Amino acid sequence: MNSDNYEFSKSSAPQSVSDYSAYSDKQWNYVNDINSGVYNTSGQTLVQFDLSSIYNSNGFCDVTDTFLAIPIVMTAACSAAAVILAAPLDGVQLCSLKSNYQNLIHSIEIVANGKCVNDMQPFVSMYKNFKLLSELSVNDIQSSAVSWGLSSTLDNEKSVIFTTANLQSAGQLGSAVATPAGYPGVGLCNNLPYALNGAVPVGPALGQNRSQSNKAIYDRTSRIVDTSQTVLANSYQNIYGAGLASSATACGQVSLLTVAALNTEFKATYSVTGTGQMVWNDIAIIPLKYLVDCIDKMGLVKKMDLVMRFYVNTGSIQIAVVNAAVSATTLAYGAFTSTFGTTCPLTINWLSSATALVGVPATTTFITAGLYVGKAPASFGSTAITIVPVAHSMTACRTYYSTVQLEPSKAVAYIESNIAKEIIYENFLFNQYSSIAVGGNFSQLVQSGIKNPIGICIIPLINASNQFAACTVAGTAATYPLTTLGFSQFQSPYDTCPATYSPLSLTNLQVQLGGVNVVNTPMNYTYENFLQQVSLAETLTSADIGISAGLISQSWWEANRVYWIDLGRGQEADKATTRNLNISFTNNNTVIIDVMVFTVYLDRFVLNVLTGQVKR
Repeated sequence: MNSDNYEFSKSSAPQSVSDYSAYSDKQWNYVNDINSGVYNTSGQTLVQFDLSSIYNSNGFCDVTDTFLAIPIVMTAACSAAAVILAAPLDGVQLCSLKSNYQNLIHSIEIVANGKCVNDMQPFVSMYKNFKLLSELSVNDIQSSAVSWGLSSTLDNEKSVIFTTANLQSAGQLGSAVATPAGYPGVGLCNNLPYALNGAVPVGPALGQNRSQSNKAIYDRTSRIVDTSQTVLANSYQNIYGAGLASSATACGQVSLLTVAALNTEFKATYSVTGTGQMVWNDIAIIPLKYLVDCIDKMGLVKKMDLVMRFYVNTGSIQIAVVNAAVSATTLAYGAFTSTFGTTCPLTINWLSSATALVGVPATTTFITAGLYVGKAPASFGSTAITIVPVAHSMTACRTYYSTVQLEPSKAVAYIESNIAKEIIYENFLFNQYSSIAVGGNFSQLVQSGIKNPIGICIIPLINASNQFAACTVAGTAATYPLTTLGFSQFQSPYDTCPATYSPLSLTNLQVQLGGVNVVNTPMNYTYENFLQQVSLAETLTSADIGISAGLISQSWWEANRVYWIDLGRGQEADKATTRNLNISFTNNNTVIIDVMVFTVYLDRFVLNVLTGQVKR
């Protein structure tokens, strides 16, 4: 809209003191889950809420405002075998949640008035993370998004490095050195909270982009208050701390808030136990409207007759540490074992430093970390690390909701016009296809008999079965055998997936809906195609249902490729008819790949806002 037209429309709009707000009152309440404080510590944790009793005869519940608050306890330890070592001084940076708290959720089910309106499709966070990044603006991420587990910037695509098991073991292949070079993990890695520091040089001498770090990880860890410092001068800017300083250099200095005060308000904190165990406490805030579209579309209701079940990605992971004692340039993270059922929602960050005690301790052979709901267990890791069980000060998951009162005449009018409110919302179906060969052509019937599809989202990932050839380091007798990657990207503590994806190329991409090609000719999909497809999705459906480019820039997309094809075009008769959906493409990469396919379609139900009754 031309700015002149906007200014004229604003000037012409009627104004009234009585119409400043449609609400006469708005209050917030919460309900606890029905788990009674019992949560799994390995695999996925089922959390359940019964919201069917929420009813206010004098007001309405605004379903759109509903959000989850999940108490997260993350714990880690550096150890020599099973013996826990002293925590590094910079231990607050060692572990971090992957960007976006939604990645804690693997699947979610919503039942309204006894009818399932959102069924449990796996990897909900993989698609919803892309959709959220497609919709947020720069202002959003600077203000609100930080409270949702994002950072003020996206994960840096230029700090990504791909290493194979042989490369990590043999160091810089072809060089006449027997000592391995340091690497932050195996596979696709993006776990550097800051660039190499201490006495280690940075810059072009290390190769293109080798001086890059993931500022988003640094931002996520720096918001957590480090309460482990015994000297106030080393604490969080003298703002948070234990009280009077104990050092002569900070004599008389006091903090503004004590650790007890932080726990009272559930502030995200980091602490270290007497045995060297590192503990992070946080509250994951997840607005349900960004995770489940029907929640966003329901609006005001008298009775919120909902039952909600979702699985949280919890478990523990243990990585092997190589050459921690040699120097900052040779520290390497290796293979790992994990009890996370699917997605690993945390990263173990590469704390390589030439400064004593700041990085990983010199005798470290394992780093063991875990993420849990409410409380950490007494031991974890395949090489068992015995820890002190730590509980969060918030003992149960919560669902927060708002209660709204309308002026009586408006309330009556709203109820009368919404006795049979039609809810049109976005839903999706998930498919995964594995082991697509290098240079291989893929063609598959994805959905049989689907109505009202509006888009298909294809996300390629590196396959776990990729093998890397045996090799010999030049100038040495060292030989390294054939190795297998052994894990998917979303399982890795070094990869920021599912908050990020991969730079994998799909060519000759074609989608058929009802036997008709969606695009005229097979596409060698580029960022320009991505922009055209997402803009069509917004133009041909609506701003609420479609997606825009949002925060996704060309450099970010090329390192985190998501292939979106708009399916919203067509006649009304076609949309109401069941049609088959086929995709085909060529794997244009040097590795075997998997693809996750999310078929997005419009669903509907009819809601009585007075009684909460639902008709499908």
